[in-house]
Amino acid sequence: MAVKPNRNDRRKARTVSAILGAAERLFHEKGMQQTTIDEIAELADVSVGSVYFHFRSKEALYLALVEAALDVNEAYMRQAEDPQRSPFERVLAAGDAYLRFHIEHPGAFRMIALRVLEPSPGAELADIEARIADRVEKLVGTVEIDLRAAIDAGEIRAGVDAAQLMRFLWGAWNGVIALSLRQDRLRLDDEELAAVLAAGRQIVVDGLAPRSGGATAARAAPRGGPRKAATI
Repeated sequence: MAVKPNRNDRRKARTVSAILGAAERLFHEKGMQQTTIDEIAELADVSVGSVYFHFRSKEALYLALVEAALDVNEAYMRQAEDPQRSPFERVLAAGDAYLRFHIEHPGAFRMIALRVLEPSPGAELADIEARIADRVEKLVGTVEIDLRAAIDAGEIRAGVDAAQLMRFLWGAWNGVIALSLRQDRLRLDDEELAAVLAAGRQIVVDGLAPRSGGATAARAAPRGGPRKAATI
């Protein structure tokens, strides 16, 4: 039977949640580099010492948010791994799941996709950095495995380099979805974003079709996936 958290555990959980929530908001509004621990503490209504008690540094706090975002992302991506789908259908479903992840959790998407814009936290946090890199590589690697299986199954034409294709798809997913984060008139709303990704998806499917004939399974929308929000 699960042990019920005591009062101290509940208080600690509330404090950590308040700190994370405040940091996520400020990082989004100002960027990590422009945000101070004092500002995070004030918004979270805790002392500066409390922030440092729970997190080694501002950079460690930032990486904790990235890991929390990855927890959410992984849950969405697991939905694509339906064994009843063909390998290429699973690839397409992964794109659908990634778009849903962005639409329903834009803050979490921002922490993962735009993390490259922030400076490296430094050697003292290398263990956390390595753990995050392992998790991202595992997510990408799962889709790459499905791409290789799709090539072997004849859903994708022979001769395609699965590793290079996965890097392109991953970059395309992140790049196009990031257009929704722009603050100018070039920003895409959710409906426009889905339409652009659907057009790109069809181009990719057509371009990867076996030369001897159409890949019927690959052209179909993933079973159980959202048709309106289809991605590449």
